[in-house]
Order: sequence, then C-alpha cells, then structure tokens
Amino acid sequence: MMEELSRPISPGGTARRYAGIRGQQGIVIIAAMVFIMIFAILGGALYWLVYSQTRATDTERVDVKAFNVAEAGVDAGMLDLRLDWPRHSTDVATVDDALLKTTLQDTASGLWDPKRSPVAEFLQVTIYDNVDHLTGDTTTVADSLAPKWDSNNDGQMFVDSTGNVGDDRHRILILAERQKWQLAFPANLALWAGVVDSNGQGLEIKIEDGTPPIYYDVHDAQHKGVDPQPPSDVLAATPTNFENVVSTQTRKALMKIAQDEHTYFSGATAADDASAFLASGDAGGKVVYIKSTTAVTISGNTQIGSVDEPVVCVIDTPDGSDNTWDFKGTADFYGIMVTVGNSTLRGTTGMHGAMYCSGTLANKGNGQCGEINYNAKCINNINGQYVIDVNIVPNTWEEYTLPG
Repeated sequence: MMEELSRPISPGGTARRYAGIRGQQGIVIIAAMVFIMIFAILGGALYWLVYSQTRATDTERVDVKAFNVAEAGVDAGMLDLRLDWPRHSTDVATVDDALLKTTLQDTASGLWDPKRSPVAEFLQVTIYDNVDHLTGDTTTVADSLAPKWDSNNDGQMFVDSTGNVGDDRHRILILAERQKWQLAFPANLALWAGVVDSNGQGLEIKIEDGTPPIYYDVHDAQHKGVDPQPPSDVLAATPTNFENVVSTQTRKALMKIAQDEHTYFSGATAADDASAFLASGDAGGKVVYIKSTTAVTISGNTQIGSVDEPVVCVIDTPDGSDNTWDFKGTADFYGIMVTVGNSTLRGTTGMHGAMYCSGTLANKGNGQCGEINYNAKCINNINGQYVIDVNIVPNTWEEYTLPG
C-alpha cells in the first residue's frame, strides 16, 4: 500500500488531469455565456416591451387629447347656437377658434399645437345648415358649403369640429336641434287694457300687417279714447281678462328667458338699466323684463327691435303703479309691450306689434303712424324665436380619426 502511494505520477497522467480541468472550465464559460445571452435577450425584449407600451400609452394619450379638443369644439358650437340661434342671413353662427384654443391651452397645458401642420389647425369649428348648398334642399348629409344660418328654418344645424393635437386629428360631427319656448300671444289682438285714458285725438289702432278683422279689448264701458282705423277692420273684442292674454305662466317663462339672457332688470336702478339696454341697439330679438316694487319710467330716442327681431318688453309692477313709456323722435318700438300695472305712453313713438296693459293705459303722445300699429309678423316671430336649449339629434353623432 505504501508503495502505491509513493509511486511517482507519470507526466502523461498529469497532463490528462489538467486537460480535464480545462474542459470543465470551458463548459462553465459556455454555460455562463449562454445564460448571459439569454438574459440579454430577455432584457432587450423587456426593454422593447416597455418602450412599445410607453409609446402606445403616449399615442393613446395624444389621441384622447385630440378627441377632447374636438368635443370641446362641439360644446362651444352648441353654446353659440343656444345663445343666439341664427335665424337670418345677417346672423351667422360662428365660434372664435383662436379664443377657444387659448382658453383650452390655458386650462390644460398639455394640449400642444400640431407638429407638422399650421397651428391654426389646432381647433376648427364650423356651423352650417342641414341643406345641400347647390339645391337648398334639406338633407341628412353634412355639406360644409351650406349657409351658416338656419336657412330652411327647421331648427336644425350641423356642428363640425376638428381637433389636432400633436398631429393626431379627430373630427366630430353632430346635428344640433333647438328647443323653443312655446309662447302663444293672441294672434289677432292688437290691444288689451283695463281702461284707456287718451288725449284729444284718441289712441289710434291701425293694421300694419295682418288679415282683418283685428281686435282690441278695453274694459271701460264706452271704450273711450280708442280710435280704430278703419272701424270696419279693427273691432272691439268680447271682454276677457288679462290672465287669458298674458298668463302668469307666460310671464314666468318670459322672466326665465330674460334671466338666462341677462336682460332681467330689478332693484333701484332697474328703469335706468333697462332704458340704457333698450336704447343700445342690442335689444332686437330679446325679452326685456323689468321687475320693480314701484312705478318705473323707461325712456330713450332710438328705434327698438325690428319686424324680424321683435322685442318683448315686460314692466312688472304692483297693481295701480303709474309707469311711463317715454320714447321720442324715431324711437318706434317693434314687438309686444306688456305692463302689469298702469302705463302712460308719451313722446312720438309708434308701437308696432301689440300692447297689453293690465290696468289703465293713458295716451299722452302722438305717434307718426298711430300709437298702436298691429303687426302679425312681429307676433309670429315672437311666438317662435326664443330658444330654451340646444340638443344633439339622436343617432347623429359621427366621429372620425383623420390622418395627421
């Protein structure tokens, strides 16, 4: 046994042993390299997965932002229609794209301009009628060249909005429809008054527009002070009451319209504020409601309203209040004048439309065309012109993703 242990190792055996160790080391290196390659591949794949997911998230975020900008344009268009429905060619519906863009970007700084497109393409909103611009026929197909007002008078218009954020474009197209207050002023009643107290020439009632007979309803027994012209066409009505002509519900509706349009005046300065607004030239097509606990005097010297854009002016004061309408020169009034209380007409103004006074109506002026000139067009326009709200017509929402 000792001899075997002490026997010297041959050179060939040592070499074989070292070769075995080197072989094992080579296998370890190869295995390590394989693992390194596997981890590198996995790391690269994970990197690209995270990178792709980040890019997809960024793309989705930009896409959502472009959609939100386009949707904001639709809301702005509907608000524009709500505030002033375009009933005439001179009353075009427009949205200020630049102002809306500034407002949106001030609110959300992440809404940046397009990268490869003009900055003006950030938001573009157009409003046009639901007609074919060549034939004028009503259509369900949007035609951006159609008139920018309700030319077919059907209470529907397209709102077309395109948002472009970082060259991600979204377009939303909807058909908007107005809801109107169902006002129903009497179609052929020129005047209602408890009593008419007129000066020498009488309160003259003429037919400016309308089919005879036209009526007036005055509740003093002799109908004194009324001068119908001609008497064969302007006739006394069967007596009724003020509530049947301008009901409490109608007055509440008129008050709500005025409040929504910021044309409701009350308090100590109600008369002065209302007079200034009526004389400003901005009253056409509006309801002006003056609420006061005392008598008021409304004065001016400029025309108020027109046949196409008549005014409803309501003076709402306690019974017995002696209110005064004092307009001079060419300050004719187009629309319907409603007074809860007494009312005195002064100056040289002419009333074109109709007048309803719950108390005594005194006439101290002499209009160039008669004090009350019945105008059916004014009344018809009033009965249909006030918008409650603007809604999207069901099933008309269309959304498009456009190339950048």
